[in-house]
Amino acid sequence: MAFNLNKNDGAKTAPSKFDLSKGEIEKPAGRSRGWLIGLFGVLVVGCSIWYYATGKTDAAAKVSTSNVSSGPASVVIPATPAKEKAGNIDTTAVAEVKSSVIKNDSNDKAILVTSKREVAAIKTLNHAVPVTFIQGSSSFANVNRTLIKRIVSYMAKNPTASIHIDGYASSDGPIALNQQIAQARANVFKNHLTALNIEASRISATGKGIENPVASNKTAIGRRKNRRVEITFL
Repeated sequence: MAFNLNKNDGAKTAPSKFDLSKGEIEKPAGRSRGWLIGLFGVLVVGCSIWYYATGKTDAAAKVSTSNVSSGPASVVIPATPAKEKAGNIDTTAVAEVKSSVIKNDSNDKAILVTSKREVAAIKTLNHAVPVTFIQGSSSFANVNRTLIKRIVSYMAKNPTASIHIDGYASSDGPIALNQQIAQARANVFKNHLTALNIEASRISATGKGIENPVASNKTAIGRRKNRRVEITFL
């Protein structure tokens, strides 16, 4: 309802400024919609940032907690690879090979030391007397069986070794005869070693006659000692 306070004289007049009639005030639609669109955009951007940030944080937390024990004193336990590789080379296998090589070298050195000791020990037997002989004969009078076993054992373990035998006689009888007997004694002992499976090609034998006596030829005991063979390892 509107009240017109102007006098109506039949003339057309402009409507009064006081319009008491009910009516809706029109709002500018353009500004409202723009404000809502801007707010929605801000919310979308904010949610995206929040989701991206929380996703990265959760992933990092999962990775870090997977290697942490649940005990009171949690310690990060890094994953241990089954085999370490460097430049496509299996370092574990290389370590095993090195270990085996070191062991083999140690064994070889131990064998070498043992061999040297054995050679040194057998060298001390040079000029030892394995047998003595009956007067005027190449038959054994006394036999050192322990020494002969050592000779055979050493020759068997060292296939490249060789041995030399010197045969001797006492001063009884002519010198020429004693020379023959001395050679016969060396040959007999050589045959004795070949019978014990030592190759004849590894044994040399020489008769020395009455040379290099180990005892006096003036006594019977001394002459018995001089009727002998001596060995020398080569």
